[in-house]
Amino acid sequence: MSDRFLPRRDKVDAVLGKCELRYDGFIKLSTCELSFTRSDGERVTLSREIHDHGEAICVLPVDRERRVAMLVRQLRAGAVYNGETDPMILEVAAGLIDPGEEPETAVMREAAEELGFRLSDLQQVAAYYVSPGTLTERIHAYLASYNLNDCIGEGGGLEDEGEDIIVEEIALDELGEAVLQGSLRDAKTIMLIQHLMLSEPELFF
Repeated sequence: MSDRFLPRRDKVDAVLGKCELRYDGFIKLSTCELSFTRSDGERVTLSREIHDHGEAICVLPVDRERRVAMLVRQLRAGAVYNGETDPMILEVAAGLIDPGEEPETAVMREAAEELGFRLSDLQQVAAYYVSPGTLTERIHAYLASYNLNDCIGEGGGLEDEGEDIIVEEIALDELGEAVLQGSLRDAKTIMLIQHLMLSEPELFF
């Protein structure tokens, strides 16, 4: 692998200084002083707003024998805020990692809660930042396997968390076509389907 994809060792010497917590709810929003050395050697200090709500997982479960995948559809407040005519977003199962919880454990927990299925053969695709300019959130993305015998419940999410999740099985060739046509609206879902298309194209074509 090229060195360009390895962690850089530039002398940026980035340091977070004073942070002021502005909001503490489901998310934490802080204003922080960020000091670092520019590429020209000048030392600067800037003010940056940082949005923190922990790390998360997402998973695309695939039944390779039937050539289908399991996704969820749910109401997303951000889509409502943006005035989307259809704020019910089709996406892969996802959720926050609880404090002290391993990402793989979170995947299995969220799969049981949202999908009602036990997954196997977890394969980590990436651990990536969603929007690192302001968000601390890093998502651990996985592929997984399942079949109809792995059903352990109804799924649909947790009622006490206000979740009302619709579980859908969709043929892989339909998902591949949706990605190519730009019909999907969720980034983590697009990424996982594209990864599967590149690594196992025989499932789609």
